[in-house]
Amino acid sequence: MAWWIAMLLQAATGGQTPPAEPPSPPPLHGGPAKTTCPIGGETFEAWHAGSYSTYGARPDGRPYSYMSFPFPLPECPGNRLIVLGTYSPAELARLPAILAGDPYRRMIDRETSYYRAAWLATALGRGAVEALDLLHQATWQAKDEADHKPERRARTRRYQTEFAERVAALAPDTRAPDRVWLQMRAANALRELGRFREAQLMRRRAEASWRESDDSEGWDAVLARLRVVIARRDGSSEPLDMIPESEAVRRCVDLAGRGEAFDRRFCAQPAIAARVAQIRPARRTSP
Repeated sequence: MAWWIAMLLQAATGGQTPPAEPPSPPPLHGGPAKTTCPIGGETFEAWHAGSYSTYGARPDGRPYSYMSFPFPLPECPGNRLIVLGTYSPAELARLPAILAGDPYRRMIDRETSYYRAAWLATALGRGAVEALDLLHQATWQAKDEADHKPERRARTRRYQTEFAERVAALAPDTRAPDRVWLQMRAANALRELGRFREAQLMRRRAEASWRESDDSEGWDAVLARLRVVIARRDGSSEPLDMIPESEAVRRCVDLAGRGEAFDRRFCAQPAIAARVAQIRPARRTSP
């Protein structure tokens, strides 16, 4: 604070030292917050989400946003426990042995945090849907790492394979709304793995679950688009006809007439081509 502002404050308070400034509010979109490890009591800073918005999603469910998905999971620095919300007393009693065991210790440097979280949820006997949701997000993490370290692409495929297999083995009494989105994402994982026949079969299972569900969430439209993409044997992570138009236009600008035959046809559509033409001059003149 400038010295003259301090003098004014002292005058206004009769020479008394003004009270300390209140702490800054947490970042609007999320930021570090003090967290206590449920095993051992270690305190550390962990990232917590604030408000945010998204604009559509990839076929694997990962949202488009100014935020990076998946959000970082709180992880105790000492014992490397992933903090999955609030642990029950029974879970807290079991965790020390789990953390000290070889399976979890081996995973620490080999697997992503979301994969370890999915493993923990399964080991603790939490529901299959919770564990599969975490494993699903682990595939997003693995893709990010594979983008930077191509030698890790095998891990993405391993996670996707495990996710699809576990979804295929879901208990018949799993709620229909949960089955819809899990089977739909599993169908997409199989598509990205190039297992198109299995992907189409899983997609049909998702359609059957959707017909049983009271909570459609608009999945029918996604499933219809997924059918087309699988049928043309497209294994790309972001097919142009399954992502928001703004993202598709951006990719058409980057392709500049190159790419697969479908991509060229998609980008040549009059409405898309007109938007691409508006962007290209701006890019050429930008510094």
